[in-house]
Parts: sequence; structure tokens; C-alpha cells
Amino acid sequence: MYQPLPGVAEAPNSTADKPSWSDRASRCLTLTCLVFVIVLGLMAAGGPVATKVTPRRMPNVSPRPDHSDINRLARWLIHEADWGVVSTLSRHLNGAPFGNVVSYADGPRGNSTGRLLFYLTTLDATAYDAQANASAMLTVSEAQLPGSCRGLDAEDPPCAKISILGELHRVPASEEGAARDLLFPRHPAMQDWPAGHEFHMYELFIQQIQLLAWYGGPRQITPQDYFGVQL
Repeated sequence: MYQPLPGVAEAPNSTADKPSWSDRASRCLTLTCLVFVIVLGLMAAGGPVATKVTPRRMPNVSPRPDHSDINRLARWLIHEADWGVVSTLSRHLNGAPFGNVVSYADGPRGNSTGRLLFYLTTLDATAYDAQANASAMLTVSEAQLPGSCRGLDAEDPPCAKISILGELHRVPASEEGAARDLLFPRHPAMQDWPAGHEFHMYELFIQQIQLLAWYGGPRQITPQDYFGVQL
């Protein structure tokens, strides 16, 4: 008969210490459920497993039109955004293109006119360039809107962007008051900008509009169709 050596403990019964098949199945099921719950949570939060970005209501932003309604989407984007890049033909760079971040508005929130109004000084490049060559382009991205373009890079087509070509001219003195009433409610700090810097109201008079809001390339919008939208 087998006898253990003195001082050596007998090995435990290996069969008794192993978990049963039912225990193993229960643990596997628990782990599977946990993984499933984590995946659902990531999808709900728009995490790395999400495969589709859908339009949503953003804070302080009116509902986004569908990408197929290009005229309305263009007006919506211009009205909801607060700033863009204005490109001019630079005088200080001998006619090379120059882009400048500029605040603008088309009217108080909820009262869209479609007009592109700015408060500029010739001490800055944009208005200075426009004195010599009024040709200018405003580019605006949906990525600036709170909660918009979630899960998308700003360059992705479904994250809308608009480029508007026109001529940038100073608003006549007789119309400056009305123009300020459209711009200042969106940018109240402008009222306190130094008077000695000679800020004046400017407007970009639209000639061409290009909107990219979905795959397949940009869409062209006429000024008539743009201004024909009622938001």
C-alpha cells in the first residue's frame, strides 16, 4: 500500500478542487453578459463601437435640417454659427490669399435674415484688404456648434461646411444703426470695442455659395435659393 514519505503532506484530491462544469458555465455566462452591457453602453454614448452619427438636438441650437435640404441647411448653419474664416487677397502679402477668423451674424438668434454682417476696422487685415479688392470668401464649419459633428472629424463630409464668395463693403452710415441691431445681440462685447480704432459695419454681398454636407462632393446654391428660405 502507498505510504506518504515522512514530513510530506499528501496531495489534495485534484478532482474535488476543480470547479464543476456547471460552475464554469455560470462564470462564462456572467462574463458574456458583462461584456454585452459594456458594448451597449459605449454605443449609447457614441463611443468607439458606434458606427453611425445621427442628427441630434444640440444645446441652444435649433433642429438641424436634413443634409438633402441644402438651401435650408445652408441658412441654418449660417444662422447658428457665430464666426468663420474670411479670406481676402492680402495687401501686406502682395496679393497672396489671407484667412482671418472673424465674428459675424445674420441677425439675432431666432431672427435669421441670411445677410452676412461684420464689425471691422482697417487696422485689421480683412477690412484693409477689402479697400483695395472687395472680393472675399467666408467659410464656416458646423464643427463649432456645441454637440454637433460628434464622432466626426471637422473635415468629414457629413460635418457640414459652407463657403460663400462675395464682395465685402462697408455699410452706408445711414444703415449702420440697423445693421448693428442685427449683429450686436449675438456679439455684445463689440459695443465696448475702442471707438478710436474706427470700427464700422461691413456686409459680404453674396455671389456664390458652396455647401458640403454629405458624401459625393459640394453642392452649389444660388443666392436666390439661399435667401428664399424662411427659418
